[in-house]
Amino acid sequence: MSGISIAYSSVHQIYQIALAAQELGELDNFFCSVIDAPGKWGSLFSLLFGSDRLINRRCPEMDLHHVKEYPWPLAIQYFKQIQRKRLEASDWEATNNLFDQWAARQLKSATSQLFVGVETCALQCLEVAHQRGMKTLLDCHQVHPDFLDRVIAEAASDLSIPIPENIDTPTWRKQKLQEFELADFLLVISEPQKRSFLEAGFAANKLEAITLWADTNIFYPPPAPITKNSNVLRVLFVGGLCLRKGVPYLLQAIDLCGSGVELTLIGAKTSEITEFLDKAEGKFNYVPTMTKAQLREYYWQSDVLVLPSLVDTFGWVAMEAMACGLPVIVSDNCGVPVPDENWRVPIMNAEAIAAKLLTLRDNREYCASLGEIAAQFSQKFTAKLYRERLQDLFQKIFS
Repeated sequence: MSGISIAYSSVHQIYQIALAAQELGELDNFFCSVIDAPGKWGSLFSLLFGSDRLINRRCPEMDLHHVKEYPWPLAIQYFKQIQRKRLEASDWEATNNLFDQWAARQLKSATSQLFVGVETCALQCLEVAHQRGMKTLLDCHQVHPDFLDRVIAEAASDLSIPIPENIDTPTWRKQKLQEFELADFLLVISEPQKRSFLEAGFAANKLEAITLWADTNIFYPPPAPITKNSNVLRVLFVGGLCLRKGVPYLLQAIDLCGSGVELTLIGAKTSEITEFLDKAEGKFNYVPTMTKAQLREYYWQSDVLVLPSLVDTFGWVAMEAMACGLPVIVSDNCGVPVPDENWRVPIMNAEAIAAKLLTLRDNREYCASLGEIAAQFSQKFTAKLYRERLQDLFQKIFS
């Protein structure tokens, strides 16, 4: 046997993983919901649901002979979202399970040496792969559930609020744990994520960490210098407005800063921190979720991005912001790499966030210089480098 079969219903890194296998000359099958390419279901989805929704499902370099689509679970999910304006966890479960069931049937006739799946969408495929004697690699996009639950409980206690509902339903949590055990190797994307699995008792030689990147075709420094108000430090947060992202501590930090600091929050609101948002009403600008092109404009207009996450496997928005020439302040539990570890703050620490913001507010030239450092640093992390490191991992598994 030789070659690699890959399956996932959604996006994350899967298109780059498939491209890495293709570049290595080992891609047998890429099972996906859709790919936006001529003659594929994805091109029809692009027309029906808008090209912006399919932006992450394009891979012009992909040899379409290796691609097999199964669009129906995704189509059902899209129509549910249009009808109800939101999706429940059970909707994602249904989409992934239907897709996994289909992909597992396809895998029964595959002759690959390696199967690559993605957590929450790989249980049936992993079972078939083991029956067929394949090695298995599971791409994990979240920290271990035990680590997440512990940190969230600590923060809820610190803020004297109820512990929010778990991100994973009991069914999905059980499935994740089964997938972790079944997979021969776990692919993680940051040291904090790797640490969460080590703390859960996983062997270090089962874990492989490969850092992600920012899409520099979308995120890049402004083409011309932007004049900014030197009297106001414009602080940006992008992500879900929830406890996990550390938003209550950011709001407290802004309050500690006093005047001269202006906060903009971009992302979907959650009920779990309503009291903090209500208390801080008038002290921040709120913008709902937007397209990536619109988000790039906000990066350009801001002075610093703050991502004080209690737990963040990577923190895409921090890498995107740096690629746009924006310095960042991130937590110790945020997986994104930074030019200097002094750009980090401890979790659950509003005072530490405020101290860094005040330094930037009172030293605008210094703030601008950090933006230049951020832009240069982000260029070290590319999709090409990610694929090259992944190819090294494939060859290691084959050998």
